[in-house]
Amino acid sequence: MLEPQVKQHIEALEARRRQAMIDLDMDFLEGIYTDDLTYSHSDGKSDSKKGYLQGMRAGIWIYRSFESRQEHIRRVGACAVITGLIDMDVIIRGEPTLLNSRYMSVWREGDAGWQMMAWQSTRYSKA
Repeated sequence: MLEPQVKQHIEALEARRRQAMIDLDMDFLEGIYTDDLTYSHSDGKSDSKKGYLQGMRAGIWIYRSFESRQEHIRRVGACAVITGLIDMDVIIRGEPTLLNSRYMSVWREGDAGWQMMAWQSTRYSKA
């Protein structure tokens, strides 16, 4: 069972993470991702924490906005799993892109607090 205060905390961390992606707040992102992060993109490619953050620094992904809905958070042991739909306005390798994705995000509670350890998204058509 997910306690209401844990749910609120994870929701706040997720909102802060998304804003940090827009603002390129790399210090926050370095701390919120686990060292063993797996970030799987909607095109099927996957990055480690180091590769993902290097890509952001290099401007491969420039995030402009996020809008999520149908989010559901459940706790499994020391982890919280978030599923939902997300629309992202992002520039990918210089190309403005609107991504509509179904996603899963896994957060783990540890010595450093709650950190995101996995992201997986799959594009879907809104039509």
